[in-house]
Amino acid sequence: MKKVLRFKDFEILDSIRGIAALFVTIAHCRGTLWIGGSEFVKMFPRDTWSIWDYAMFGFSMLTRLSVEFVIVFFVLSGFSIAHSLSSNNSVKQFYLRRLIRIYPSYIAALVWAGLIFALTRYWHPHWYDGSLTTFAFMRTNPMNDFFEPKVILHNIFYMTDEDGMIAPFWSLTYEVIFYFLAPFLFRRVNIYIGTSIFLFISGLIFRDFVLNLHLPKYFFNFLFIYNIYFALGVGLYNNFEKIKSFFGTVSKRVLLIGIAVSVIFTYGFNIYFHVGTIFSFLAAAILGLLLIIFFLKYQVQIPWLINIGKFSYTLYIVHYPTIYLYLGIYHLIFHPQVPYILNYFVWIPAVFFCLGVAFVHYSFIESKTKQILNGLRTRKTGKVPIA
Repeated sequence: MKKVLRFKDFEILDSIRGIAALFVTIAHCRGTLWIGGSEFVKMFPRDTWSIWDYAMFGFSMLTRLSVEFVIVFFVLSGFSIAHSLSSNNSVKQFYLRRLIRIYPSYIAALVWAGLIFALTRYWHPHWYDGSLTTFAFMRTNPMNDFFEPKVILHNIFYMTDEDGMIAPFWSLTYEVIFYFLAPFLFRRVNIYIGTSIFLFISGLIFRDFVLNLHLPKYFFNFLFIYNIYFALGVGLYNNFEKIKSFFGTVSKRVLLIGIAVSVIFTYGFNIYFHVGTIFSFLAAAILGLLLIIFFLKYQVQIPWLINIGKFSYTLYIVHYPTIYLYLGIYHLIFHPQVPYILNYFVWIPAVFFCLGVAFVHYSFIESKTKQILNGLRTRKTGKVPIA
């Protein structure tokens, strides 16, 4: 594949990473720390609501889409990895760069989750005895096995369960599978994209047949569910000049309308089905593609989002256990009598708490791995990296 972007372009794309990471963090803070919409309605029937209650409930509906913005991350990963391999197609160097880039932060995040588990179990042992059944505490009981050798082994090799304080790590498994296969798949990139579309459609039309193949869970999910979103990002990069030329005739207003419509459909499908589905995922993928095109076409630079985007990976992998640290401190201070939070504003400061903790993690771990990668690039090219 031909290299089509500059370093500055990928700094611009950090804004989209910042948006995605923020949406995921906000969704998890609200979903874990607040009582939740359905439970709130049971306790407070609609005929007792004030205008404020309606506004609060309506706003909470906008804080969903955590999985949908993971799909946006998948599209961005496909786009970014296509660029990375267009610059240097050495398999060994690609694997080394990926290992340095993601694994130290990942291991640090596992240690962080274990630390929060141990600390909160010491503070609040009843969180882990199965007596609490609200959403937040459905994630605590599975942590009791966190330090079992088998669980540790699975976790360090990205075979995490979609449960506990590392529940969001499920997406990293598919990222790693994609990274592992990408150097080989991209040798025939058009065949890869075509095959990805075929497998995705086959999984929809012949679902019983593909289920009867009895593939391991991770490979089944990658091939028939999630790989298509990486492939869309790769396809955008591979055809970027043509797509850029096409959108050159499209006005800014029309492109913004397209983005708005994709957001509406993403929310609409999620709210209608009460959960993320293939429909909201596809709408989110289209949103990711349009955001990439829009931000690059108009060179959109939003400094605070770019700054969040720079540590979006760390934010993604440390925010969920950090939410439980926040919840543990809240229980220590206020000693609530019920296992849920009614005050709507309690979860909002948690977002900033997660951002602060993630930035500290980033400063100690991820920023250092970036420095190592810059050093490798400097020795290879003889040029000082831009950033």
